[in-house]
Amino acid sequence: MTIPKDLYQTFDETLRFQGALERVIELTQQPTRKIIGIAGLPGSGKSTLADYLAMRINNGEPSPLVASVSMDGFHLSKTALLQLDNPAEALKRRGAPWTFDSVGFCRSLQNFKQHPNNTLFWPSFDHAIGDPIVDAISIPSDIKVLIVEGLYVLHNDHGFEAGTQYLDQRWFIDLPFEVAMHQLAKRHQRVWGITADQAQQRILANDSLNAHIAYQSRQYADLHLSSD
Repeated sequence: MTIPKDLYQTFDETLRFQGALERVIELTQQPTRKIIGIAGLPGSGKSTLADYLAMRINNGEPSPLVASVSMDGFHLSKTALLQLDNPAEALKRRGAPWTFDSVGFCRSLQNFKQHPNNTLFWPSFDHAIGDPIVDAISIPSDIKVLIVEGLYVLHNDHGFEAGTQYLDQRWFIDLPFEVAMHQLAKRHQRVWGITADQAQQRILANDSLNAHIAYQSRQYADLHLSSD
């Protein structure tokens, strides 16, 4: 992800984000690998913050120490959703916790921690085809800190609770619900080429439901970051 120069500068000049940066720097100096989980509502800026932190630290290093990844690559494929008991509902509610491969997600967190000398391969999500791409991202053994962002990184149900034991820090980005949904609507218009009304309908039908679920995990965070 490329962060606009003005936004990058804003992060550099914002005290709360610099405090977050210091936390990550401290973890890179530890003898064992660490994982930071960043959760928050859709549209709250999770991926932007994760990418900024990794870029900011890696820019001053001979080789990358921090990797930022999304849990989006663990979406069940459309083919897999069609195999569920209620495929129509699964496709309609895609993005809900139960439409993710939580087992694979937790296993990847475990592998990062327990196999530090191995390269870890992480899936990405291709919006053009609407499906995950297996092993699209390579995380080399030099990486000391893995920043994982996503709606359900701190979720305590649907199998995701098995992964929380591997998180060394749990962050939640606080953003008013209506602001997050407004930002999400703009993103939908940009990514999918749809109208404002169509974006709003999409949010009401699914995204807002998922957002309420994601918000419940706020209670499990040990750091709350304001994104306004």
